[in-house]
Amino acid sequence: MTSEIDSATGTSASVPARVWHFLRGPRFIDLPIRLLALIMGLTILVPGSFEITEPRYAGLLILAYGLIVLAGFLPLSIVIATTGLGIAFSMLYPDLENMFPEALILATAVLISRRRWIGFALGTIGLAVYLGASTRLGSYDAGFEGFTDLGYGWLTYSTLGLCASFVEARIRSEIDRRERAAVDHQKSLDAMRARFTSDMHDTISHSLTTESAIIRTLAKETDSETADRLLAELALVNAEATKRLRQLVTSLSRWETEACSGDSATSRVRFRAEAEQLTTAIEDGCAAGSVPLTTELAPLPPHATGTLSHHFRAVMLELATNVIRHSVPGTPATLAVEMRGERGDRAELLCRSTNESPTALTKAPRSLSRRATAVGGVCRVDEDERRRTVVEVALPVRFVSPSAPTSSKSHTVRSSSNVVMIDVVDDDFDTSAEATGTLPISAESAATDAPDRLTGTDTAGSDLSGEETYRLSNGSHSSGSHSNGTRTKGGRDKVDA
Repeated sequence: MTSEIDSATGTSASVPARVWHFLRGPRFIDLPIRLLALIMGLTILVPGSFEITEPRYAGLLILAYGLIVLAGFLPLSIVIATTGLGIAFSMLYPDLENMFPEALILATAVLISRRRWIGFALGTIGLAVYLGASTRLGSYDAGFEGFTDLGYGWLTYSTLGLCASFVEARIRSEIDRRERAAVDHQKSLDAMRARFTSDMHDTISHSLTTESAIIRTLAKETDSETADRLLAELALVNAEATKRLRQLVTSLSRWETEACSGDSATSRVRFRAEAEQLTTAIEDGCAAGSVPLTTELAPLPPHATGTLSHHFRAVMLELATNVIRHSVPGTPATLAVEMRGERGDRAELLCRSTNESPTALTKAPRSLSRRATAVGGVCRVDEDERRRTVVEVALPVRFVSPSAPTSSKSHTVRSSSNVVMIDVVDDDFDTSAEATGTLPISAESAATDAPDRLTGTDTAGSDLSGEETYRLSNGSHSSGSHSNGTRTKGGRDKVDA
């Protein structure tokens, strides 16, 4: 019973709204047109509108003014009705002013405002038929004077109706444009929200879970050497999580377009500064776990794309984790980075780890090989003259000029005096699989991991910008010895950065 009452109340309340919607019309220009028709219809109240007092004449005149008002609602019906009624009025009262053609002209203008071209043509033909009949009957609108009077009215109202149609089209176009812009903006916001949600999960949840697992393992560990290794891994995970969280907060505060699309291929990274910070974090983490690892940095380009920075960071962290897990405790190890083999707009970014291993490494680590192969590089395993294990990852890079696009799949020729950044030659690496790569969560897994099971630490390139040019300061280098400390490459000394 209550629902029926509420339904009836809602129906009665919506009646005025429905009436107003009918009077206003579906288009923006309908209301002004109908108001104009109403004003024209109300001119019947002007004194002198009725030329005679005959009832039939008065009825036809009132009907004509009524059809003028209805022309804004039913234009096609009014065109048909007024054509016949106008001819009939001319036959009955040929000497009196006929108002039915005024309704016909107004209805024709309404039809052209709606871009109903067939209806507009019918209205024009109806007006021509009326003028022909009036001329034959010799009525009020006969001859050239009637043609001039009604032709001027038809031209004026038709022009106004056509202009009104263009105004309506412009309004609709602007509404559609704003609706599309609103939808696109909402999609951008949804994409940004989804990306930041995913990044927060990957950065916070993954890193905290890994750190928690290492801490639980440390609590149960009795072997001091294994505990030191776990401490070093914990320090690396914490440093990487801190950096990624800082990058996420920075991108949130900047609200950049790149944050919506997540396109790291077109971002610019301060590569040299990133490499120095990364090697410092690796050394600090290894020092916390009593792992004697030193890093060596040759002169590097100041900028790189986000894609290259992403792969470089992941390779360095995997090499460092490999050294922590599988080197002989207490023995020194090195992690070196350099540019070599510069040929035109191409070169190689070389990352090399050197450490003593309890067992010989016969094949390249699987994760490093996969990453290097995906970008056109190679991962090699060798031994130096001191029988130490050397894992070398060579990433082919290209130099990007200021006028060239930064897409990783385009090939450009580098200007010899103007280089912006370096980029990977090709990138087919599936980063979705990196989220599953974690550090060991138990002492047993840390002790029994094979050399080819390295950490696939999930990293992301930072989104930093800057417009600086770079000219590679070092020439082509050939491979040399793998000794500790200062090393010689191509006749030039390389020292720790």
